[in-house]
Amino acid sequence: MKILVLYGSKPSKNSKEMIEAAEKMGHTVLAGPTSDVSSLISSEGSRFWLGRDEVSDFDLCFLRSFGPGSTEQATRRISMMEHIEVAGIKVINSTYPFRRSRDKYATQYTLQAAGIPIPKTFTTESLARAYEHTQKMIPIIYKPILSSMGKGSMKFDETDLAYNAYRMLDRIYQPLIIQGYIPNPGRDIRIFVVGDKCIGAVYKYIPEGQWKSNVAQGGKMVEEEMSSEIIELGFKAARTMGLDYCGVDIMESSDGPVVLEVNAAPGWQGLKEATGKDVAELIVRYGVSQIE
Repeated sequence: MKILVLYGSKPSKNSKEMIEAAEKMGHTVLAGPTSDVSSLISSEGSRFWLGRDEVSDFDLCFLRSFGPGSTEQATRRISMMEHIEVAGIKVINSTYPFRRSRDKYATQYTLQAAGIPIPKTFTTESLARAYEHTQKMIPIIYKPILSSMGKGSMKFDETDLAYNAYRMLDRIYQPLIIQGYIPNPGRDIRIFVVGDKCIGAVYKYIPEGQWKSNVAQGGKMVEEEMSSEIIELGFKAARTMGLDYCGVDIMESSDGPVVLEVNAAPGWQGLKEATGKDVAELIVRYGVSQIE
């Protein structure tokens, strides 16, 4: 089978493991930045290249990132990935569910419409409205609309400090995503879904004195027994977002479990260490099974 792996500006350790797993299984693999893919549309059909290599006859594409760029560049890449799917190449995760999951605003309203519990979330581009709602919601978390690994998220306990940050963000044309802070019991949960299987259910313990549990921010994953209710919530979130595989982050709040995020290009180094599972191989085998 011919497999394409597309990532951002450079491959992460996760992408490299995916490439290695596919090659070990005997598949032909080409990998590179999504921005390096070109396309041709004509009355004869569609053709695609990664760099100078034509990939029009590839069977499967693992999409890990649209990569950095302008709004116009991102728009082309999203349309191009949809074009690749229309032309008959299987893309995992599928382009639009992937885009929607990358967008924290879209994730929240999609989950809420399905009856999945989420944090209270206010979005705006108005500094005045942001100030008003922060006063009502404090303490709050500001989250970039596009981010991962907890980068850029900020917790505020004072409205005026939050407002000063909003003013700076407004100057660089960033929309404001403001969530009510949910007191953390010292850990939250990652459910890792691949197809119809939960391949890992772990607690993410927060470093002392911190509020983020992301492994990239110093959090530690530990495999422990998990309730069927939590695992089913992870499955429901994955199905709602339309994803083949994902990492679902869940918080145990005083009102019950709340889904924080659904990551369509999750890292798995912490999960691999906690569970001993070859996550990259499991994802590639699942992808191949969708073609055969």
